[in-house]
Formats: sequence, structure tokens, C-alpha cells
Amino acid sequence: MKDLGHGANVEQMATVFNKKTEEIIDFSSNINPKLIPNLEKYILEGLSKSTSYPDIHYTNLRRNIGNYLNLDSKYIIPGNGATEIIYLLMKNIKKRIGILNPTFSEYERGARLNNLEVINFYLDKDNEFAVDMDEIKENIDKIDSLFICNPNNPNGKVKNIEELLKILSEYKKLLIVDETFMEFVSKEEDYSLVKYVENYDNLFIIKAVTKFFGMPGLRLGYGVTSNKEIIEGIYKYKEPWTVNSFADTLSNYIFKEKEYIKSSKEYYKEEQNYMINSLNKIKNIKVYDTDTNFILIKLKNINAEELKIKLFKESNILIRDASNFIGLDKNYIRIAIKSHEENELILKELNKVLGE
Repeated sequence: MKDLGHGANVEQMATVFNKKTEEIIDFSSNINPKLIPNLEKYILEGLSKSTSYPDIHYTNLRRNIGNYLNLDSKYIIPGNGATEIIYLLMKNIKKRIGILNPTFSEYERGARLNNLEVINFYLDKDNEFAVDMDEIKENIDKIDSLFICNPNNPNGKVKNIEELLKILSEYKKLLIVDETFMEFVSKEEDYSLVKYVENYDNLFIIKAVTKFFGMPGLRLGYGVTSNKEIIEGIYKYKEPWTVNSFADTLSNYIFKEKEYIKSSKEYYKEEQNYMINSLNKIKNIKVYDTDTNFILIKLKNINAEELKIKLFKESNILIRDASNFIGLDKNYIRIAIKSHEENELILKELNKVLGE
């Protein structure tokens, strides 16, 4: 089976090093450690509905997401995780797609599997991974669409990209924004482009429930756009019933958990500061600032694979080797921000290996 180069390969690593999966602390996967209140109750309700097919049109699910975003449900396309939306979108856009790197590998993989021409652009890693607007303008005629992750994976920094939206609108190019991690941003309303969906039909936003709400196994994501041609095209290719009854049922509750959302944002704001300040005290690494639930680190005296194996073998900690992100190299790792106790543990182990 092909290795797709993602994190969360706990089973594989445990098998190789003869460890029990339940003993591994997974810092390679960026998931909110907080659980939704009454989750078991909602799951049991979903189970009771799993003897019937889900609504093929997902009317209730789209309405719940629309209410959460304060947007008409007709603009919502639900999917089996954000990845299904990415792959469906790639079947419905023009041939030349620009991708801002380093970023999530499934954008390029989805594009190439659908015979799209990929034009790689690069964020400035020496300037907090800033977008080079001049480069985009100079190459605007070479692309039909531009894909950006905001906040970006793997560095976690959010950007104000309203100018980018206006530039692409002026040239009638499609802007695709992956906002999978946007809920982790403390002031997401200042950065999310959802508020522009109705007025810009050249905008397509990809979002997910599974990261912020801490349920990656639920597989619930969605696309947001007012572009009727793209919506109709996606539904032409979309398989029926890809979202299960559990996800449909949970949508009745999780988006209304205001206290959970508020406390999660507050937790991450505090823990981001704690982790960044603590990591900056460790010698021989460069720590990149973050607005979300993971941190990118550049190593100086050890490479990513060596550190990954050492931490796994000696401490049962799994980190993300970030060397396979386009634009990065063997010196980069990414770690999740988890519970405070787990964060203290990885800081202790990193200090032990890398030196204070």
C-alpha cells in the first residue's frame, strides 16, 4: 500500500517497533483533545438511525451547517471529510491550478489524479510563510485557480487574504481556500472568507468538523461556494450517501455547543503561548509562530527522521516528520498542541534530546 505521507501512522509505527498502540502519544495528528459534552448520547441516537439510509440530499445537515456559518444552506456541499470535497472539486475546475506550498499534499495529489496542470508557488518561510502577492500577479495568466490553506498546514499561521481574493476576482480566477483549521484561530471572524461567499462566485472554501470538534473518525467536511456551476458539477460526480447517520445526527448538536467552542478557543490561545515560549528556550531549533493547534519546528543538529524514531522508541511519542512537504527539507518537524499534561511531556522529552 502506498504511503501517502501523512501523520497519524500510529499502527504502522507500533508494528515496526513492537509497541502497543494504546501506549503511543500521537503528536503527529492535529486534533482537539476536548470532547463534546453528551457525545455518547448523540452517538447512540445516531446508532438508532443507522438502520435507515441518510437523507440523500442532506437537507437537515446542510441547514445545521448553514445556521452555524450564518449562510444559506444552498451554498453548502457536505462530504465524507474535507478530503472528499477536495477530490470532487478537482473534477470541476479548469486545467491549471496554482498551489501555495508548503501545504497539505492531497491538493496536488487530487489535482494530478484528475489530469490538472499544477503550478507550484512558495510561501516565504523566512517571513512567517507570507504570500508573495507580486509573484501571484506576475503569474496570474498561467493559472485558472489558486489553492491556499489558511491557517496553513504545516506552519499554522493564519493570514488576511482579502487582497488575494480581490486580485483573483479582478482576473476572474477561482480562489480555493482550505479553512479546515480556522476554528482554532481566536479571532476567526477577522480571517475567514465565509462572509464573502455570497458576493464572490470565484470563491470556494473547504471546511471540516473533525479537527476542531475532535472527531477525525467521524469524517465530516463540507465545501462552501455560491458558484452554481461548481455546485452542480460536484453533485454530478458526488456519490450518494457518503456522509453517515452519526455525522448527520451529531450536526444537530455540536454546532450549538457555544461553551465548548469558546473554551476550546481560549484553551488554544493560552496553550499556543505556553508552547511557543517554552520551545523558544530550547537551543538548536527554530520555532515558527502559530495561530492554530500545531507548531512547525526547524531542527539544527539532528534531522527529522532521527528525532522521530528516537522519541518514538524511547518515549512512545510520535511526531510528524515534515520533510515531505514541498518547500521543506529533512530538518523540519511538526508537533500538535494537545492536553497541557501531554504538552509538558513532549517539552520535557525534547529538552532531553535537543538540550536546553
